[in-house]
Amino acid sequence: MNTKLKFLLLLLGFVFQSQIFAQTPSFTGTWVLNFQKSMLDTTDNLNGLTGQIFVIKQVDNEFSLKIYHIYGDKKKKIGFKMTADGKTRRVKIIFKGKLEQKENSLQATMWRKNYLNSVNYKFGTTQNELVADEVFTGRPKDHHSIWVFDREVTK
Repeated sequence: MNTKLKFLLLLLGFVFQSQIFAQTPSFTGTWVLNFQKSMLDTTDNLNGLTGQIFVIKQVDNEFSLKIYHIYGDKKKKIGFKMTADGKTRRVKIIFKGKLEQKENSLQATMWRKNYLNSVNYKFGTTQNELVADEVFTGRPKDHHSIWVFDREVTK
């Protein structure tokens, strides 16, 4: 076997192995909404919202998300689980949804009649900043918001 062919095969093997063993970034953590960094569409239903917290647990491609909407002293919680394999599944009984692993992000899509919510999750300037780029189509009104969260650091 000539040297060029050996080199090419070695290079291809290295690229293939690095794809297989590449670590998926971990989104696990408690994330607190940073209003100053976020660009929230005023048509979104934000009346009275004073804070938001995401609690994400990730094990391989299994994700659990609890969202706490904070209105003064009151918290409203919603949660769901998704698998980042791109397959369509039922989410919260009334929705269909899928979660797809992209190169450096996660694309979550949920839909039903007259409702489409698509959110691209990725890290911001560091892995302690989570950006959720959300596009919603449906009732009461379409909107596009960019939510920026800071990772809560435990002491």
